[in-house]
Amino acid sequence: MTRTPRSRASSPPQPVSSLYSADAERAVLGAMIAHPETTLDLAMERLAHEDFFVPAHQELFQLLRDMHLRHQPIDVVTVHQNLLDRGRAQALGSPAILAELCSSFPTHLNVSSYIQIVKDKSLLRRLHEACSRIADSILSEPQPVAHVLDQAEEAIFRVTGMALTQNIVPGAKEIARAIQLVDAFRKRKGHLFGIPTGFYQLDQLTTGWQKGDMIVLAARPGVGKTALALTFARHALSERYDPQQDAWVKPGHAVGLFSLEMTNAQLMLRLLASVASESLQRIRRGEVDDFQMQKLAQIAEDIKTWPLYLDDSSDLTIHQLRAKARRMKQQYGIELLIIDYLQLLHSDSPQARENRQVEIAEISRGIKALAKELNLPIIVLAQLNRRPDEGRCEPALHHLRESGAIEQDADVVLLLHRLDSDAEEESDSSPSSQLIPYSLHIAKQRNGPTEKMEIRFNPAYTRFEDPLRHPTR
Repeated sequence: MTRTPRSRASSPPQPVSSLYSADAERAVLGAMIAHPETTLDLAMERLAHEDFFVPAHQELFQLLRDMHLRHQPIDVVTVHQNLLDRGRAQALGSPAILAELCSSFPTHLNVSSYIQIVKDKSLLRRLHEACSRIADSILSEPQPVAHVLDQAEEAIFRVTGMALTQNIVPGAKEIARAIQLVDAFRKRKGHLFGIPTGFYQLDQLTTGWQKGDMIVLAARPGVGKTALALTFARHALSERYDPQQDAWVKPGHAVGLFSLEMTNAQLMLRLLASVASESLQRIRRGEVDDFQMQKLAQIAEDIKTWPLYLDDSSDLTIHQLRAKARRMKQQYGIELLIIDYLQLLHSDSPQARENRQVEIAEISRGIKALAKELNLPIIVLAQLNRRPDEGRCEPALHHLRESGAIEQDADVVLLLHRLDSDAEEESDSSPSSQLIPYSLHIAKQRNGPTEKMEIRFNPAYTRFEDPLRHPTR
């Protein structure tokens, strides 16, 4: 019968047997000692010492990892000598016990399966611990239900994320990945790595919307934040670049949109008018002939194929929004999230109720954390205060309401400003000749330059247009 090395200082806890497999742990450790050349890198890539349940197994795995990183040869003799040097030989294993470990598995060819068993059991234990903490938090003290649900979902997502990541990553591996990324950039020269914005100059400066980024689009009330956000969404939804085909294909990227100010019906009407190049005002007045109606119906059929998912819930807390976004990601695989707009969200924490700046800081941090957690870009609209109206000056970062936290958390801040404030708001005739010039200022970009660019607003179609034509599209 195979003996398990145990630490004298402490014996392992005893959860239900389905949460650990001492046999699989012994098989992994035995393969690492008997066949280090084929097993060590694989085990170290997929496991950490915390994934082992038996304390002695945790310590032995850490020892093997340290020896490997120091380029020391690994076999029964060298491992035993290292245990002697550390004064741990009697506690963790004599040469006879180590030899038994090496013979505790049928074949090293199955080591990948043994590693997966250890990893799966580790995830189940962490999930069990997370559920226990959730139960304790429910029973320990009264908290808002939304806050408890957010903590619960965050704990579960943290466990699921562990299945895809590892705790310790050697720098050598990361620099190798960096070189691979550089090569991928070179091969895709001329094509974006991120989600296209729909504006050539903005794409060149940002390389598209990047995963994990919080992008703040700020402007004064009524300037056109929602229209620009819908323009961004339309370009992301309509098509995407497929590197395998080296072509733009349909449908595009899946987009989730939270509208706390407008209804879903209002947003879709705007989107329909924008895509169909029909006057929104004429549509609202019912001035649509048979040909236009047929055209709108055809455009609507095309929009039905777009992976767009809407939520017009009002009076949302940041915890509720995060929970809804997680479900949207799980159910529909969204790749871009748009929130309209930040100052309409609120927090239900006691500190936030007493101080608006504290509340905005909690909301801003929550959105940035959500972007990293879901690994997608989040475009969040935000209001500027009224100061830019004084003297019609262009907005700056400090004009953001409660700007400190928002400016700190954001990876990109875009400031939208209307250059010609005396232009007509609406024109039913020749809309293309009534484009209104706007300034879009990249006021902050964590990983790129800041710059101003000019874009145009078409008020009849409620959409923004790019004055520069993309040379290849």
